[in-house]
Amino acid sequence: MGIFRRKRTASYVDLHNNAVIRFRRASRTFMWAGIVSFVGLLISIVQFYTQDPAAQVDANVPFYFCFGTCELLFVWFESFNMPIVLFWILVAVITTATTAGSVLLALFTSQGKKKLLITMMAVYGFDWVMVMLKSIFFFERDEMMGLFVSIGVHLIISFFIVLATYEYYNVINIEKRFKDIPTVAEVKAKEGQEKLESEENENEHKS
Repeated sequence: MGIFRRKRTASYVDLHNNAVIRFRRASRTFMWAGIVSFVGLLISIVQFYTQDPAAQVDANVPFYFCFGTCELLFVWFESFNMPIVLFWILVAVITTATTAGSVLLALFTSQGKKKLLITMMAVYGFDWVMVMLKSIFFFERDEMMGLFVSIGVHLIISFFIVLATYEYYNVINIEKRFKDIPTVAEVKAKEGQEKLESEENENEHKS
């Protein structure tokens, strides 16, 4: 009956394709990190400028969802007495550049390029350092809320980068494990060749 039906053993194609899909999904998370960074900044700006003008004097723009490098740069820019227009131009250019860079890096990494996977890990490792530096030197600006959100977002992205690395090597291991096992197509091709050779031998004997 259905209860006692045997579970089908996963084939090489199933294992390989599923591992590749998981790798691509995990590596593309870095793309969404850049998009969230950009959208998060826009939301923060809207929140900042829709509040009471009197409150804007002492308020700070929350850069929680940005990359740690962007956070550190933006907060550092605030310490200069630069025109507000110049400040927002710098913020917009840097945010756009980092978002575009993360999207491109994620898309090319998802194609299975090992060097880019290592680059992505190194880039986000550097960004972790920037988060820590920003928290050390500008802790009073955002206090625990800013630190909590920044670390939380970075932990989520780091999890998927580690998962992408695991699935990358999982694909390699699957390929090594099945490299000596013929596929269904190869078996059928071999059987067809043997059948053809057998028929040719029979025809030779008859003639």
